[in-house]
Amino acid sequence: MALAHALSWSVSRAGTFDACRRRYYLDYYLGWNGWLRSAPESRQLAWRLKKMTRMPMLAGDVLHQAIAEHFDRRAEGRELPREELLALALKKLRAGYKESRDGAGLWRDKPSQSVHLAEHHYEESCVDESTSAAGDYGKRFVGRLEAGAACFFEESRLAAVREVAPGDLLCVEGRAPARRDVRDLPTIELACTPVYAIPDLALRLDGRVHVYDWKSGSPRPQDEFQLGVYALYAAETWGVAPEEVVCVDAYLTRGELVEKVHTREELEAIQARVEASLAEMRDLHFAADDDLGDEAAFPRVEEGSRECESCNYRQLCDR
Repeated sequence: MALAHALSWSVSRAGTFDACRRRYYLDYYLGWNGWLRSAPESRQLAWRLKKMTRMPMLAGDVLHQAIAEHFDRRAEGRELPREELLALALKKLRAGYKESRDGAGLWRDKPSQSVHLAEHHYEESCVDESTSAAGDYGKRFVGRLEAGAACFFEESRLAAVREVAPGDLLCVEGRAPARRDVRDLPTIELACTPVYAIPDLALRLDGRVHVYDWKSGSPRPQDEFQLGVYALYAAETWGVAPEEVVCVDAYLTRGELVEKVHTREELEAIQARVEASLAEMRDLHFAADDDLGDEAAFPRVEEGSRECESCNYRQLCDR
């Protein structure tokens, strides 16, 4: 059965909507059905470009995967030592970089099943292997993984989390513990619209639900908002009061943990903010199954803006 194009909401989608309407259009409308061989080339290209990543995102993803493996093994009664967790993350990082550098053809054929870095696609100077630039660039992310693994295993405030009993695990990377091949894509519904909230980790601890968001970069303004959406999801999914949900942004590469317990009033404000964002999106929404829509309704940001510098869609925007 073919997928039907429908409006949904997430913090990342809202962030794209606010940052650049044209990127939002390319992400969620032009690229729709781009995975079909019968789709117009413009759709296929938008889909391929959407599936590209960048080294900061790749490093974050592999660190997430390695930490998820730690909890999956605990759910099976096994352990993942620190050295093995770091080695697993580094192996995935290096394999991803090599696949991107050498496998452009694989990306063109199977964009959702391969790693293709925007740095390679746009031949950015940071991955120039004729100089020391590529090596220096890679070392930056090796350092992030080393710092992230060290924080995960050494931070005393994460001790109870690392040693959680398997029966107290609620969610690992948006799925039940140890179900590596199934991602539940957790949602709640607001304003008759699916709202996606995919916690990196959720567990019961000290009689409360604790939700963790692993971060491999620097704090961003939307991080606190994301925690609020997780709190809404946790309260509804696990039937707990807001004061029984502890949300934590764990900036692993910086050794910083930011903890937040929301009041009912704060969650009401967050819900109102989500619904206001949804209303703006709904004003521009159209069913993209057979209609390319009017891209002029989704204007580009000013050329030279920061949003353009690392955007996947520079090729489509002629920038």
